[in-house]
Amino acid sequence: MLNLIRNKKFNVYKTLNIVNPLIPIATDEMFLRTISGNDDCILHMYTLPNSAIIGAPDTRVPFFDEALFSFYRNNIIPAVRNIGGLGIISDKGILNLSIIMNKPKENFSINEGYELMTEFIKAVFPEGANKIQAIEITNSYCPGDYDLSINGKKFAGIAQRKIKDSVVVSIYISVFGDQQKRANIMREFYDIGIKEQQINYKYPKIDPNCMETLEKLLHKEFTLEDVYERVEKVLYSLDCEQVEGEYTEEMIEEYNSIFEQAKERNESYLEGK
Repeated sequence: MLNLIRNKKFNVYKTLNIVNPLIPIATDEMFLRTISGNDDCILHMYTLPNSAIIGAPDTRVPFFDEALFSFYRNNIIPAVRNIGGLGIISDKGILNLSIIMNKPKENFSINEGYELMTEFIKAVFPEGANKIQAIEITNSYCPGDYDLSINGKKFAGIAQRKIKDSVVVSIYISVFGDQQKRANIMREFYDIGIKEQQINYKYPKIDPNCMETLEKLLHKEFTLEDVYERVEKVLYSLDCEQVEGEYTEEMIEEYNSIFEQAKERNESYLEGK
């Protein structure tokens, strides 16, 4: 599957220690919209402040306002994303990574996008490659078919979005930090937001013990710089050219428009307008 990106040119963007979680959401969307017709790929790596990136279904829990306050009480900034799934927690120990490209082949399927990212992460962490499984961890937050886990403990989740022939495959990786605390914050959100109400939508019943950081799962300390270097080595091994990404005028103009839309959308969801 990694051969689909072999010999590609990658424009690499790093946006670190961002104050507003809407910024990378809008940036990924901008990359997706502006890459059309370009054979180059984009690699976007970023970290966020203490944030809850929630999905639109999360805003429909019966007691959303009360649940939302649980984030603020935990010094968490909430934001609603436009890419699939339910809520996740992000902080300085979570690395977010997106690959944005035009479809690398005819009839490039959704599952192939997930499999590409899975194989990429296995290459980045070869010491765990034989242990990493892509299988739904139902009691994690934001469960999905391509949750990445080791020994039944989830450390990463993958999402995907397409526009015409362009695709962004995104993953969050729990590198270090207190993963149980992150899971407990999301569990509290659902406990407060749903209470004993009977609802049709299936929200996860979160068990913090089914999630963990890569540091603990691989018994090895990591810094984010370590992971950046590993990512670069994988791309070099695939004979990919890597250049520091630059923002063109077209990209900046598109970003400004997308960010304003994301801001309005976010306010609409969070303030119930």
